[in-house]
Amino acid sequence: MATMANSVLLKHLAHGAFIGSAVMAALCVLASEPLLAACAATVGGIVVCSPTFHKRHGAAPWPALRAGFFIILMLLVATAAFTDRWFMSYWLYGLPLLAYVAVPRRGAWVAIVAVVAIAMFTVYQASGIAQRHQTIGAFFLTLLLSLVLVFLLEFKRRQLMPLRRTDELTNAASQQHLTSDLNKEIQRSEREGTTLSVIMLALKPSNDAEPAGADLRSILPQIGRYLHSHIRDFDAYYRVADLQFLIILPGITSPQASRQAQALQHGVQQLLNSHQLTTTLSTGTAGLNIGDDANSLQHSVTGVLRRAQQHAGNNSQPFNGPNQEPRT
Repeated sequence: MATMANSVLLKHLAHGAFIGSAVMAALCVLASEPLLAACAATVGGIVVCSPTFHKRHGAAPWPALRAGFFIILMLLVATAAFTDRWFMSYWLYGLPLLAYVAVPRRGAWVAIVAVVAIAMFTVYQASGIAQRHQTIGAFFLTLLLSLVLVFLLEFKRRQLMPLRRTDELTNAASQQHLTSDLNKEIQRSEREGTTLSVIMLALKPSNDAEPAGADLRSILPQIGRYLHSHIRDFDAYYRVADLQFLIILPGITSPQASRQAQALQHGVQQLLNSHQLTTTLSTGTAGLNIGDDANSLQHSVTGVLRRAQQHAGNNSQPFNGPNQEPRT
């Protein structure tokens, strides 16, 4: 709930920033300041291309567009420096922090160095303005504070990374927790004498020439919601690859898991058909056997899925091992 609330708050802030940029650009046009209006419009473009504005904007081509808008903004500020527009020097204070948001990590450092060069040239050009000496100190202080903030954000992000449990796109549990969670379920199954099965579901574009199933990834949130609504509350599903999911089913035998896999396959296929997507959907199931651990069980269901994918068209295949019934 806290993550959802933060996401909604950031989305509202992004929309507010876009509206503010649009209003500022309009006012600058009315004031006959086209360069300043272009800067405001470019900032609005950066905001629109951010994943905070819309969650789908984290995938291509939006990051490239965001970086392109930032480069345009830097060129506009550099143009202001060449044309002695001193009043636009205040834009330099926000560029280092904006570089961290708009440009990929490695490119951000190159962008910051370029911003420093533009700032030094701006101060050099303003040789007749008394405020230029104050600008040097204020700019480097702002740059230092921006770098400290970036360091703290990265430090906190790396601290919280192990605690991240779900995939943002599908709300499936993260793959990095799969092995530990599956081992816990195996131990519980052995301790309580119950069965355990897993299902692996994989989507693949029917035409291998298609660009990495971009259309499929666009409906992954709907597939995630479908899986979430068609499994039990104590079942768990994980996104183990770009277009693959693994579902843990405690207390379910292999035949029961096979029937559930077919039902899920049918439902997901209907969802894909409603979006007119041509794809191959395969499922594999495996039950827990004596001596299995998380790795061997994942290996079994992966092998079953691979055999199912070798057949033409959609296919579902169970593990050819002993079917487990509930122990007494």
